[in-house]
Amino acid sequence: MSYPIHFRKKILAKLEEGQSIRAVAQHFEINKNTIVEWKKRIEIKRTRPRKPSKVDDDA
Repeated sequence: MSYPIHFRKKILAKLEEGQSIRAVAQHFEINKNTIVEWKKRIEIKRTRPRKPSKVDDDA
């Protein structure tokens, strides 16, 4: 099942507020592993390395 992005953001916001994955999963009636995967995706995006900046040959 696919969840809308606004729903995912709401779930992740609850985690940021300090609620546990288990509590949020029970409240919204979704599998806790789904929340874990969403959280992993967010963490990967935050730590993705940037492309190196280009340096002009004139420099």
